[in-house]
Formats: sequence, structure tokens, C-alpha cells
Amino acid sequence: MRNIFILLILISAKGLFAQGVTIHKDPRLDLLISKQVELNKEVFIENNRTGSGFRVLVINTNDRTKAMEVKSKMMSEFPEHKTYLVYQSPYFKIQVGNFRDRKEAENLRKKIILFYPVGVIVVPATVEYKAEKEDGLN
Repeated sequence: MRNIFILLILISAKGLFAQGVTIHKDPRLDLLISKQVELNKEVFIENNRTGSGFRVLVINTNDRTKAMEVKSKMMSEFPEHKTYLVYQSPYFKIQVGNFRDRKEAENLRKKIILFYPVGVIVVPATVEYKAEKEDGLN
């Protein structure tokens, strides 16, 4: 009798757990997901990317205060170019610009020499640049 009772409980429990789950999804979710994919592609294309290029090294010093003064001056005189403070122990380096070719960097160097006539050189660097839109990802 006891075995029959346990068998009946197991059979009824199996019926309870064998039921499936039905998910009802709004079709507008698919539209939202596809729109988000498109936006992600656009943001990826528009983000800054890095590559090899050139920057203008304005000063290389172990005086942090002097480096910060030069950085402030470069930011005020050349606001269209990004200015970087690079620390390589024990030196602080102020670099200006993101150029893909040396000729463009040389043009900026000639302008900077008016403010700092000594030690301004063009150096190879990993630079940031805006990516151009790729075809087919519209």
C-alpha cells in the first residue's frame, strides 16, 4: 500500500514538472534591438581610434611646475591641438598634436618655435584620430 501511494505521488509530480513555459514577446522589442545595433555601430565608427603618427615635443624636463606652465601656454596658444603631459620617470614631457604624417607636425613645430626656440622636435607617437565612416555600415 505504501509503495502504491509513493508511486501515485511520483506520477502526479511528474505531470506538474513536465509543463512547458511559454514566453510572449512584443514584436517591437526586435525593432528596438535592431535600432540599438545600428546606434552601436555608429558610435564605434565615430569614437577616437589610435594609430602611429607624430607629435611635437615642446619640453622635456624634470621640473613638474615648469612642464605644467608650458602645457598651459600650449593649450592657450594652440587650442585646436590636443596637449599631452607624458611622465617617463624622472622626466615630464609636453607633447602637442595628433598628426598622421611628419609634414603636418613640422608645420606646427615651426609655429611653436616662436614661443620656445630651443629643443622643439617632432617625435613618433601613438596618436588619436577620428575614424572615417566605413561603407556598408550606414
